[in-house]
Amino acid sequence: MQVQCVDNDSDFLLLEKEWEELWSNSVMPSYFLRYDWVRCSWEELRATNELRVFIVRDGNRPILIAPWMRSRGTYRKLPLRSLTFIEHPETQVADMILARTGDAQQSVETLMRYLFEKRSSEWDLLFLDKFHSSSKTLHLFERVRESAAIRTEIRASHQALVISLGGSWDEYLNHQSVRFRKTLRNVTNRMGRVGKIEVRCYGENAGDEAVRKLFSVSDASWKIAEGVAITSSAVRMRFFKQLLETAATAEGLWIWLLEVNGRPVASETQIVDGQTIYAIRSDYDEHYADFSPGTYLQMEILKRLFEMRYAEYNFGVGLNPYKTRWTDQHVDLMSCRLFNDSFYGRILRSMERYDFSKLTGLSGLRTINGLFSGKA
Repeated sequence: MQVQCVDNDSDFLLLEKEWEELWSNSVMPSYFLRYDWVRCSWEELRATNELRVFIVRDGNRPILIAPWMRSRGTYRKLPLRSLTFIEHPETQVADMILARTGDAQQSVETLMRYLFEKRSSEWDLLFLDKFHSSSKTLHLFERVRESAAIRTEIRASHQALVISLGGSWDEYLNHQSVRFRKTLRNVTNRMGRVGKIEVRCYGENAGDEAVRKLFSVSDASWKIAEGVAITSSAVRMRFFKQLLETAATAEGLWIWLLEVNGRPVASETQIVDGQTIYAIRSDYDEHYADFSPGTYLQMEILKRLFEMRYAEYNFGVGLNPYKTRWTDQHVDLMSCRLFNDSFYGRILRSMERYDFSKLTGLSGLRTINGLFSGKA
């Protein structure tokens, strides 16, 4: 087995065909691992990170793709170079693309050996976040850790609230509190007095109209003032546009809109990933806040999803208060963290075990990273 490192955009653009072929025959063909999702994510992140896509090949055949990037930051006030997934904020599940057939453990071992032997001078920390708790790749990391005595830390890092779609809307509602059901009735009554109400779902043929309406709701939301709305960032707006322009990703992207008298007042953007529906963005027009349009749209979406073939609705990463009103069921996402075995990497790892807060102010300590990475 051989490892190839793709660290430039030109070579990355040539990977699409074999990437998608491996994805189609992988142990976890998640929407968030498709080539176009990763490519669009990288377009947003490339300005402040360096591309590091590692491919393990058996002969010429790719059997593992690690969609990673290299980032620079600090850790306990010391310089830190990290290898991470291409971490787009909208990504709900991350992993490596692993062939369904072949020696999976050997492919992971080959990659890890390559990182320590060939690329050890360019990273201090390998931090891979948002693995699903059932990830086969994560299980392989645990086995490699045990066999090679690698000091890898694997732990729960995030939670996402979920609703099982196995029953019906009425069955779901009957399991909720009297107060919750009364709240939904009150919201329905309030919205009924606003005007003509229409709920629309735009799929792969969404086009410019759906995007324009999505952005108009974002522009009118409270998130604008916080600087976290979709339309607060030109690169984030371009991210959503690009997804809808590409057939492979457009077919799994849904935009739900609640319109009052033809005006969009609430929206939810979803990813369809196999049997799971992920909510990645929810917004509402602040001018209609007293009528709870976001709650109304959420209710109408769930009613329709219970009638479809999907197994689970996922509210997305985070235990936000508005999500906890709908469910207390959750799934765990896991992280895998590994410090380099270099002298500087061992210093960073020891920072967690001992209190070196006073030492971080010493200018000489900051040069160690350069000394042991060959830069000084």
